[in-house]
Amino acid sequence: MSWERLLALEGGTVGSIVRANDRVGTAFAATLAGVFRSTDGGERWEWTGDGLISPFVQDVAVSPDFERDGVVVAATAVSGLHMSFDRGESWFRREFWGIRPTVTRVAISPDFGRDQMIVAGTQREGVFVSRNRGQGWNGFVSGLEDAEISALAIAPGASDGGAVLAATDSGALLRSTDACRSWVRVEGLDADPIESLAWIGQETAVAGTVLGRVLRSTDGGGRWETVWRSDGDTVNGIAVSESNGGSRQVVAATGRGRLLQSSDGAMTWREQPIAPDGEVSALCVGASNGRALIGTDRGGVYRLPADGPPAAANVGLVNRPILDLAVSRSIDGEDTLVIGTLQDGVLVSGESGSNWSTTLDDPGLGPITAVRLSPGFARDGIAGGIAGGQVIWSADGARSWVRVGGLTDDSAANLLEFSPDFAADGHVTVGAQDGMLLQSQDHGDTWRSVWTGLDGSEVLALAYSPHFARDRAMVAAAGDEQRLVVIRSADAGETWMPWVEYDTSRGWASLAIPPSFKPDVGPVLLAARDRIAMPPSSGRGPWTGLRVAEGGVAIRQVTVSPAFGRDGLVAAATSDGVYLSNTQGLDWSRMDGPLAGRAVERVSITEADSDRRTIHAAVGSGELWRFSP
Repeated sequence: MSWERLLALEGGTVGSIVRANDRVGTAFAATLAGVFRSTDGGERWEWTGDGLISPFVQDVAVSPDFERDGVVVAATAVSGLHMSFDRGESWFRREFWGIRPTVTRVAISPDFGRDQMIVAGTQREGVFVSRNRGQGWNGFVSGLEDAEISALAIAPGASDGGAVLAATDSGALLRSTDACRSWVRVEGLDADPIESLAWIGQETAVAGTVLGRVLRSTDGGGRWETVWRSDGDTVNGIAVSESNGGSRQVVAATGRGRLLQSSDGAMTWREQPIAPDGEVSALCVGASNGRALIGTDRGGVYRLPADGPPAAANVGLVNRPILDLAVSRSIDGEDTLVIGTLQDGVLVSGESGSNWSTTLDDPGLGPITAVRLSPGFARDGIAGGIAGGQVIWSADGARSWVRVGGLTDDSAANLLEFSPDFAADGHVTVGAQDGMLLQSQDHGDTWRSVWTGLDGSEVLALAYSPHFARDRAMVAAAGDEQRLVVIRSADAGETWMPWVEYDTSRGWASLAIPPSFKPDVGPVLLAARDRIAMPPSSGRGPWTGLRVAEGGVAIRQVTVSPAFGRDGLVAAATSDGVYLSNTQGLDWSRMDGPLAGRAVERVSITEADSDRRTIHAAVGSGELWRFSP
């Protein structure tokens, strides 16, 4: 038995990119799926996120002495700042006096070898500064109250009175000359917020704005002049590259797909399209040794060689996140695989993953956070899902979809589940972020609200009893900022009663009900944060909570084998790979192979025959794998 990769979605959105000044052209790209590294100037990429607590990396920076010290810093959403001292092979989170803010921007001093200074800009928490290579940090808020740092740049000599510049989401440009202890607002720039910043020298800086200007300062960031303009074309990225001959080239990239270059200190500019069709939106740029890499929205990375036009360079950059997975086995043994994605709509394969087609690609609908196939999908072809909080429906094998309007407020729905007897009873339920449950009992033709008693809570998970036709039992998990509660129904969702409650923030949750389930008793498996909980055999009292692994491994989904009564097999998709239990969830071990240590979003178990199980696992970054008997 072995793992086989069925799908790899290369490209995607790159929010920050940086090139190191080393001989091989090492580069790092910050993405929604972690950090990717290239060691050949950006031609090929590999995921390098071992140790990153959050996959949502917003910025990345490298030491100017990278070839010697191997230091890389990554800014993540929610989980703070991470550092690597081995060229990105492994990452360690840095604590800021016990808090872990969302870090939006990070910069390393050009004099890092001497002053060891790193500056991290946050969302509403000011800036944090380290002067000992990230070992300790001091926080400064004066002048940055309630500001989200959107751009950050450190001038040479900043530890000796040189300037540090910080732009905020409110449109302010702030300047510090005392190593970030205090900040002074630069006047006259609020009408056109700054989106990108870079230093050309100790006194000369360059900035890109939201309304499409490149600005230049020659007095350390105090006064600015416009040196390039294109109305409405946001200058999202600016980088400075020093060639082997010592000359400096400034490179900028815009939201409408233009690449700007200057070789005279940002005084004059020449421009060219990043892509021949002009349909690329650039978000960032990184440059060194006269070469540049451009990160784009959905288009991955474009590489600008020393001569010639830019070209896409996404080999190995698997960065188009998968959010959900559904699997249906047909009579002839072929699997239909349906994937919900962040930016690529719904992907479908009716041939066990050998061929794929996109059946819903409407950016206006938003991310596909849920896809479900009816229990009789091989016969009736019915599928449902959630796109941007709205219910979508297919009646032709997931080949085409329609929006089911009028069920919830916009962007409110977040899950959908079919009854195991859907063909006979037509029962399907939608859960919403406002605690509401809606049901259809006529195969999705009409809907009604059946429960609003979870007001203020978000419905996080929902499961039908395997014997729903007989016992009418359902289980749901809902949560708010203070608690997570499991509720149950014995009348097909008409009324609900509490089962167990936890004092924990909602986060996310997953429910799995084995075929041996009995109402009010269980078993039920609840995955929430880093634990899987199950009720006692009596059905009353506290639930037993078990970790699948030590070290805070987050569990994204739990699922049980169709033959659970015989094999006791449970699978968990986690931030550390796929974990399995063949003891009904009491003992766990991580599966070896290519997914070990990877952030797995979804896992599914299907029955190949009475003795063999097939496991499908969706890696959050955009890969689908199959473990076959």
